[in-house]
Amino acid sequence: MNHKPKFKTREHKAFKSKTDQQPKHNYSRVAKKAGTLEGKVTIRVKGSEKQTGALSPRAPEKIRKNRNEEMKVYGENSCNAVFNQRPDSIVRLWATIAMAKKQGDLLSYLAENKKAYHIVDNEELMKVTGTEHHGGICLLVKKAKTFSLEGYLSVLKQQDCLILLDDVNNAQNIGGIIRTCAFYGVKGIITENSNIINSSNSARVAEGGLEFVRVLETKHKQIALTQLRKAGYQIIHLTHNKKTPFFFKTKIANKVVFVLSEIISNEIDYPEDTTVQLSVVNPLQSGLNVAVNSGVLLAHWYHLNRI
Repeated sequence: MNHKPKFKTREHKAFKSKTDQQPKHNYSRVAKKAGTLEGKVTIRVKGSEKQTGALSPRAPEKIRKNRNEEMKVYGENSCNAVFNQRPDSIVRLWATIAMAKKQGDLLSYLAENKKAYHIVDNEELMKVTGTEHHGGICLLVKKAKTFSLEGYLSVLKQQDCLILLDDVNNAQNIGGIIRTCAFYGVKGIITENSNIINSSNSARVAEGGLEFVRVLETKHKQIALTQLRKAGYQIIHLTHNKKTPFFFKTKIANKVVFVLSEIISNEIDYPEDTTVQLSVVNPLQSGLNVAVNSGVLLAHWYHLNRI
């Protein structure tokens, strides 16, 4: 009876490891057959070199490309928004058993289109997302297209509202701003770095809002402000300076941009723009959170223009 183990022994692994470390070589040899016939053959010894071509999953260039073009989205509302708006962008899914039972349409779509999905436990999903706030589901998706501000402004608009992020880097705040923009129908957010918007944490807090707001990229804030002024937009900055006009008594133009910053200055040096304060009775030095500021500004804009 043959008792040879089905698994590889340590000796076998050690031998294989040793032979794999040998470089690849081609050896020419002459082979003789019975009689007078003879010919040349090439013997190739396989080494341990890893494939690094364009088709190899280990190729560094492919990994970098995927990181630039893809992102993870988690949370039920965020994942449902991607499925409803951009199903073709979905690359892969991870979900717990409980969440998979609620996502029949999504799983059917993935199966029909031969896209990978994995049913995992909570611990595994935490490893995939890097957070306990995954909501039981995670999608790997292609990022939505980023537009240039210059290209966006080339199309004339009679009425428009945009948000310009001025050194806003906190993912929680960015997600809250995105969600507020989607809620009030604001279609564009201007930023110097699209990656801070197209991030997993921002998308989770945005609760699906990222699918309804365009990311407008600019090389620098000052360039953006100049382009917006030339395009006829009113630019509104916030300040804590008590001498500035009260926002709710300020006339809002048909085309407006609200500049948001996590740290509001008392001295805004843009005489060609509009500078306002949100409260004349504010006793706080810090004021409101930047995401809350976006809600106050956009709610008033919505009331003036949509009701």
